[in-house]
Amino acid sequence: MIKPTLALVLGDPAGVGPELVAKLLNQHEYRNKANILIIADKDELHKGMDIAQVQFEYDEITEDKLSNYTFKPSIPALITHKCSHPLPFEYGKATEQSGVYILETLKKAVDFAQAGYVHSICFAPLNKQAMHKGGLQYRDELHWFADQTNFDDFVCELNVVDDIWAGRVTSHIPFKDIVPNLSIQSVVDCVRLLHKALVQAGIENPKIAVQALNPHGGEGGVFGDEEIKIITPGIEKAREFGIDVYGPFPGDTTMHEVERLKIDGVVSMYHDQFSTALKLLGFERGVTVQGGIPIPITTANHGTAFDLYGKNIAIPTAFEAAFNIAVRMGTGVLKSK
Repeated sequence: MIKPTLALVLGDPAGVGPELVAKLLNQHEYRNKANILIIADKDELHKGMDIAQVQFEYDEITEDKLSNYTFKPSIPALITHKCSHPLPFEYGKATEQSGVYILETLKKAVDFAQAGYVHSICFAPLNKQAMHKGGLQYRDELHWFADQTNFDDFVCELNVVDDIWAGRVTSHIPFKDIVPNLSIQSVVDCVRLLHKALVQAGIENPKIAVQALNPHGGEGGVFGDEEIKIITPGIEKAREFGIDVYGPFPGDTTMHEVERLKIDGVVSMYHDQFSTALKLLGFERGVTVQGGIPIPITTANHGTAFDLYGKNIAIPTAFEAAFNIAVRMGTGVLKSK
C-alpha cells in the first residue's frame, strides 16, 4: 500500500487545534493511513493530549534527520517548533504570539513539502485575526500560501462535504464587486482548478456543474445577461480541455441537478451561492482545501472555537474529514511521481 507523508500542524494553540490533533492521532485508523509528520510545540501537543485525555506514541526527530528518516508503522514523527516570540501563549483569545506561531509552523510545513519530504499538509483551525497580529500581510491564508509557493495563477478556496466539492469564481469581495470580477477566463480557471483537485483526490473523470448568477439563470437575458456573455462561453471553453462540465444551473435548483446528474463538484459565482447549501448538508463534516496551490493543503471548515478551549468537547469530525482528503490528495501526488 502506497502511503503519502503528511505534515500535520496544530493551527492556533489558543483554540481547539491541539485537542483535535490529539483526538485524531489517538485513533490507530488515522495513524495508519499515512506517514504523519507533526510540526508543533511539544508542550502544546501534550496540552492537547491532556485536554482530550488521550495519549499516543510518537517519535521525536530533528530537521536534519528528516531527509533520511524512515517512518515506523502507525507511529507519527514530531519535529518540535518553539515560537520565535519567547512569550507564553494566552489561551482562548487571538494574540500576536499565536499568530507568529501559526505562520512559522505553516511555513515549515510548506518548506518540507517543497523539499519533497511531505506530499500534503493538513492544519488544525487557525485564526486570521491572530495571524494578522502576527504579521500576515494578506487577507487570508490562501493568498499567503500562494506567496510562499511563488504561485501567481488563479486560486480559490474549495469547500468539501462528503463527496461534493465546490469552488467559486469570486470569493472574499463585496457583493457589489462580483459582476466586475466575472470573466470568461475566470470561469474557465475555476472549472479547471476544481477538476484538477478532484482528479488529484482520486476521482476519475469528475463531473462538474456551473451555477448561473441571476434568478432563473437570467431567463434568456430578461433578468441579466451574464449567463449569455460570460458563464456559458466559459463552460464551452472549459469543455475544450476535455472536462465534463454542465450548466449554467440556477442557484435554487443546483442541488437538485447535483443529485440528478451525480455531480462531483460545483463552481459558483460568489462566496455564499453554493456554500450555503453545502454547509446545510453537513457543516460538522465540512473541509476547506486551498485550491490552486501546488501543494495539497486541507483544514476543517470551522474556526478555532476559543470559547471551547480546554473543555474537551470539540468534535473532530470535520478535522478527520480534512485529514482524509489530505491523505487522498497526497496519494495523488505520490502516484504522479
